[in-house]
Formats: sequence, C-alpha cells, structure tokens
Amino acid sequence: MKALITGASSGIGYEMAKELIRLGYDLYCVSRKEGDLINLSDEEKSHVTFMSYDLSIEDECFRLIDDTKDLDLDIYINNSGYGDIGYINTTDINKEINMVKLNDIATLILTKEYIKRFIKKDKGRVLVTASAAAFGAAPYMSCYYATKAFVFSLMHGYHRELRNMKSKVKVSILCPGPVKTRFEEKANTKFMIKPISQEYVGKYAIKKMLKGKLEIVPGFTIKLTHLFSHFVPKRIITKVLNKSASIKE
Repeated sequence: MKALITGASSGIGYEMAKELIRLGYDLYCVSRKEGDLINLSDEEKSHVTFMSYDLSIEDECFRLIDDTKDLDLDIYINNSGYGDIGYINTTDINKEINMVKLNDIATLILTKEYIKRFIKKDKGRVLVTASAAAFGAAPYMSCYYATKAFVFSLMHGYHRELRNMKSKVKVSILCPGPVKTRFEEKANTKFMIKPISQEYVGKYAIKKMLKGKLEIVPGFTIKLTHLFSHFVPKRIITKVLNKSASIKE
C-alpha cells in the first residue's frame, strides 16, 4: 500500500504520515525540507521516501505529477498550506498571493490529477486539508479563510461528480479548528480558542478517511461551530470571529 502526502514535514501532515506508517503504508512525503521527518525512527524511515518540491510554484506541481506518474498510489493527501493575519492596510500582498498559490492553485492542480488517476482504476482515497475557516469569513484573516472556502467547495463538487459517475474513489475534507502546530508562529497570531493536539487530529483524520467520511471535523466545539455556520448570516459570523485570534504586533 502506498500513499503520497504533501506538507508532511511537520504538524498534522507529519502525524498523518506516522499513522499511515503504523498501518503499513509506504509513504512518499512531499515538502520543501525534511523538517520533523528526520525524527522518525530507522524502522519508520524505511517506509518513507522524501521528495523536495516548492508547491507554491506551478511548475513544481507539474514536476511532482511527472515524477510520480509510475507510482501505483492508494492514497493522496493534500496537506500543504499556511495562513497569515493582519490588518488589510498592512498585510503583505505578495505573501497573500503566495498563500493562494499554495493553498488553492497547488491543491487544484494536484488533487485533480490524482483523482483522475484513481478514476481510471476505480479505486483510491483523497484527503484534502481545509479548515474550520471554510465555514465562514473572518476579519484580519480574510485571505486565509477565503482559500479554505475554495478548497471546501472544490472537494464537495468533486465528491458529487464521483457519486454521479458511480466511482469507487472516495474524497474527504479535513476541517480542524485551532491545532497546536507551528501555524500560530507562521501566521503571526495567537488563537483565543484552546488548540487541540496535532497527534489527535492526525490519527482522527486517517481513521475517518479510511471509513469514507466526507467532512472530517475533529473536536466537539468545532462540530458545533460547523452546525452554527449553516444557519447564521456571514456578517454575523465575521462579528463572532472578530476576536478569534490576536495579531502579534
């Protein structure tokens, strides 16, 4: 059994990789740098092939596609991404453009390709990491929330297409709330809601993906938030989320 994971060098991706190794999968882990993958035991490393790509660059996405054309994969996990927080008049537009490229453009290019490959053999699982951010909109993280809404919508559309063609290919969308990873450091923020552990989210995501769950929402609080988002106007959601995270000056 073989799985390809992007963004596998830290955080949730790293934990998902460890869980798949435990279940007997051979992994192809994609990231710019090895990161936490160097901390795997020798036995765990024997199941891992590290592949270095910068997926915020479109050509790198297509290079990955070409380099993996002969792999007979069972699972594709799209986990690369990052966020940012700040005031509309001070956030770096180039950082936001790069965020859109990684969170959305790379997700579109890679996810569509691996779904197409799985359709041909009528089996395979795809898991894409979105976020609870997909359920609404928030000031100061507007671009990040919008990137995750794109991913959420894209995967729901693909799910319906697969159902219509009676394909056995399964897709899942992981939508965690705050998770204790390096996200806060990279996004220049601090969550007001207590984050849950990345270990829990990683194991929970793999478990639910293998059961064919479409929307994977770890944590009781975030499940309630998801339910709440279906009945409340966006302008109210932005007000509620106004202080969900603090900006580090």
